[in-house]
Amino acid sequence: MFLSIYICLDNGAFIFLSIYICLDNGAWAYLAARLMGLEEKYASNMEWLVIAVQSLIFTSDWFYGRIRAFLNRRLEKSSGLNHQIYLGYKVGIECLMALPKRTILFAFYLLLIIAENLGLIASAKDYTAVIVFIIAVDRVTKIWPEEKGRFREFSQKIRRRFKSVNT
Repeated sequence: MFLSIYICLDNGAFIFLSIYICLDNGAWAYLAARLMGLEEKYASNMEWLVIAVQSLIFTSDWFYGRIRAFLNRRLEKSSGLNHQIYLGYKVGIECLMALPKRTILFAFYLLLIIAENLGLIASAKDYTAVIVFIIAVDRVTKIWPEEKGRFREFSQKIRRRFKSVNT
């Protein structure tokens, strides 16, 4: 019971800290862009781009897989209380990996659109652009291996046809 409460609190703290870091780094990117002489709207775009890229990393299974691999290495070398702590962190990371992070982002995106259409918020444009960017990159990275395979297969067929015509 205590371990599950601890894991939930730990995951909640990690999510809160991740969101805070993303927003803070976005603000720093905006400030850096303004100092480099970019206009306000372009500096704002830089801010949203930094937030989007960080969100893409924080919602990727690759990121959590790397953390889990690190914890597995530490878990093998640990003993006693440290072993239990690393075990708890590993369970927490696996819990975060099991969450449908990008589906949650998409649901948030839909809620923003509904809230904007109902007049509850003035504009959801900036937030929706970030979320659509993340979802689009996710889809492209998932589809790319299959598309690359089909294209490679097609190019091999074309090469064979050219060779058969030349001979």
